Order: sequence, then C-alpha cells, then structure tokens
Amino acid sequence: MHHKLYGLQKMGFDRERLAERSDGAASLDSRLLRKVDAAFEGAAAEAVQALRAMPPDAGIEARFEAALLAVLRAAAAAPDLTRLCLVEAPGLGANAVRSKETGLQRFVELLDRELAAGRRRAAPPLVSEMVVGGIYEVVQRSARAGDVARLPSLADQLSQLWLPALRSQ
Repeated sequence: MHHKLYGLQKMGFDRERLAERSDGAASLDSRLLRKVDAAFEGAAAEAVQALRAMPPDAGIEARFEAALLAVLRAAAAAPDLTRLCLVEAPGLGANAVRSKETGLQRFVELLDRELAAGRRRAAPPLVSEMVVGGIYEVVQRSARAGDVARLPSLADQLSQLWLPALRSQ
C-alpha cells in the first residue's frame, strides 16, 4: 500500500484529492480548512467589534489593547479550534498555509487602518506585519504547549512589547 500511495503522490495526486469521497463530498482536510478560515474571520470580527466599542477619541494604545484582548479571549474560549488553527492546520499542506496567510493579512490590514487613522498617514509596511507576526508566534507557541486558557493574560506583555513600535508611527 505504501508503494502505491507513494506512486500516486509522484503522479501529482495530493492529499486533498486522495481524501475526496467518490460522491464528491468535501474531504476532511477541506472541512478543517473551512473551520480554520472561519476561525480567522471570527477572530478578526471580534477585534473589529472591540474597536467599534471604543470611544472615537481613543488612542492607538487603547485601541490596540482592546482588539488584542478580544482576539486572545476568543482564542482562549475555543481551545480546540485555536489548536487546530495554530498547531494542526500547517500539516494540511499548501492550502492551509494560504489560509493562515490570508487570516493574518486581515489583522495586518486592520492594524494598518488603525495606524493610518490615528496618524493620518500610512505606517511603514513592515510595522503591522511584524506586530501581527510576532503576536502570532507567541500565541502559536502557547497553543502548541496546551496553554490556550492563559492567552488573555499575555495581552499586557504583548502590548508592552509592541506599543513602542506602534507609537512611533
């Protein structure tokens, strides 16, 4: 069997296609990737909701902290989904990598908009990417360690780390 599977992979069949059922129903990987996409969308929606709840004159510090805490609370409230998104999904292949990149890009764009609104000019392109990427790495490490419940307690440390970079914009 292993030799047959290897031969199929060499001929260009990917894991997704091999997992498809003959009736055309979505594979397990496809269903999991839809959950990953929905989770990133949901986390971004939580951040947006937290930002909308802020007073109009709130500074970038308060806005960043509120959005970050909302995302961390959402992640902590769904530990299995958080683990799927941050730990398990990368093993689902190229589509999972694209889903992760698309999901993170939502946060980069959200932060870019917040920085631009606060300063009336665009921040350098890498600022938001570095902030979001750094937070993602810390959250992913916590999820891998099984520490999802403590994610909200990291909000203060993450804010202290990244707010100086955001203030300078």
